[in-house]
Amino acid sequence: MSSLPTFRDPAGSVEVRPDAVYRTVRPPYDREILDFLALPLAARLVAEGRLVASAAVTPASDAQPLVLRHPRIWFQSYPWEWSPSLWLAAAELTIDLCVDLVKQGWVLKDATPLNILFQGTAPIFVDTLSIERIDPHQSIWLPYGQFVRTFLLPLLAHSRLGWPLQTTLTRRDGYEPEELYAAMPWRSRLGRPAFSAVTLPSLLAGNKKAGSSTLASRTVKDPEVARHILLKTLKGLLTQMRRATPHQRSSTWSDYTETANHYSDDDHAGKRAFVRETLDAVRPSRLLDIGCNTGVYSLLTAETGAEVVSVDTDLQAVDRLASKLRGSGKNVLPLCLDLAQPTPAVGWENREYSSFLDRCSGRFDAVLMLAVIHHLLLRSQIPLDRIAALCAQLTTNHLIIEWVPPSDPKFQELLRGRDAIYAHLDESAFRRAFSAHFTLCSERTLANGRLLFHFSRA
Repeated sequence: MSSLPTFRDPAGSVEVRPDAVYRTVRPPYDREILDFLALPLAARLVAEGRLVASAAVTPASDAQPLVLRHPRIWFQSYPWEWSPSLWLAAAELTIDLCVDLVKQGWVLKDATPLNILFQGTAPIFVDTLSIERIDPHQSIWLPYGQFVRTFLLPLLAHSRLGWPLQTTLTRRDGYEPEELYAAMPWRSRLGRPAFSAVTLPSLLAGNKKAGSSTLASRTVKDPEVARHILLKTLKGLLTQMRRATPHQRSSTWSDYTETANHYSDDDHAGKRAFVRETLDAVRPSRLLDIGCNTGVYSLLTAETGAEVVSVDTDLQAVDRLASKLRGSGKNVLPLCLDLAQPTPAVGWENREYSSFLDRCSGRFDAVLMLAVIHHLLLRSQIPLDRIAALCAQLTTNHLIIEWVPPSDPKFQELLRGRDAIYAHLDESAFRRAFSAHFTLCSERTLANGRLLFHFSRA
């Protein structure tokens, strides 16, 4: 399903095409954005990788609108797929970018995570039309409330109340302070940053007399004072965001690599050697690591020069990987999602934001699926033939997959006495299901009985 061109911004629209992203800019916003793009500041932000590059395809004129061409970020992700580390990175970029703009006489006119994409774990601001000239006497950042609703409160709700970040899929404009206030115990309401971001706004909600137009009219005579107040506001927001970011915790799978006692040292070494030998032989350019855990094999793939998207259902494991990757320069994008229930298409007409599977289509020449298939079979109850068909849909060429036999303790753990129902799940059934879509290139049996396979598309 193709995505709709964006339509919510009165200043213009964006259409994603196979070769690039094209932004149509309506008058009078065209002249202002061209003025900004001509500045050394814009060139520096692009060179630093913080702002998406822009090139005019058609000049602004009375006869035709301005069209800008942006390079495509190779894999688009959404906030509802991010772990807390990526949420914080996106917020830091938004605030830091706005600080740099304010110092040069410009400002961001909106602030939402949807303005950010990631190249690996490096955030990139992609909505150039969010940049406008600043009123030098304006001391209030008008998108303050939007930043709080869409950045701060979702992360605060996750860290203090345990609300899943995935629920932001249906909360495009974030949360209102009153929603968190009603759910929080008094102790949490009085802590930072909840007191200023949730409690005070909720207690004062019934006394609101000033609308946004009144706020916009609040000006300061001295531009330097106005700028100082604005920069202090931005700094305070960033402090609140960092306080709201939860500390990393252990989970069932976040320490899996260190605690997996069903692998001997020789098994670990043999598995790693098989994967490395296969990667060296096929040299994938883009790989999807399904069930990445803390990213051991994602990082191994990145060492070969491939671009990697790593997915796992365990938020803590994904967040550990994201934190490990930040600033590393490795092109690995860790996302939290369940392949058995992947991110759907949402938004207007269910076409504003593409599904995960649509975004994967034709993008990966290799898929890595290690120690995952028994979870799909037994926990998610997905038949073997459907798993094989989806693998063939996700990769244009190679598949590296691990078969966990019924005798394996982890298989038995998930079986939960349903032996008769799943008695048909054996190695022969696995080979038949995947041979319908793939050709076997190589395989290896580990001492623990698990089998590793390299398939290519038939």
